[in-house]
Amino acid sequence: MKSMFLVRSEHLNHQGHLFGGDLMAESDTIGYCLLRQEYGHKAFVTRAAEISFDHPARLGDVIEFEAHLLKVGNTSVQVEVTGTVGKVQISSARLVYVSVGAKGEKTPVGA
Repeated sequence: MKSMFLVRSEHLNHQGHLFGGDLMAESDTIGYCLLRQEYGHKAFVTRAAEISFDHPARLGDVIEFEAHLLKVGNTSVQVEVTGTVGKVQISSARLVYVSVGAKGEKTPVGA
């Protein structure tokens, strides 16, 4: 799955770079969208995230995010999301999502 993100002034930190929290949130959103595309009937919550900030993004940059499944377990799914500006990778994230039922209990991904 691919998605685009435009860095606007409200996304900048005090140094004029994309605020890391916004990058993290967008990576999580893209990962969740991939899961909705793959498992539309299931609900997921983010369990863990490991994010690497490789290069800064600046005002006006268009970040292309790409997400793909890394591993599918019994109740969890691991997703990788990379962000690039042009040909430069600015971030990579590995996120673990857990499939949950109506009461928040873990449920099998395939069920």
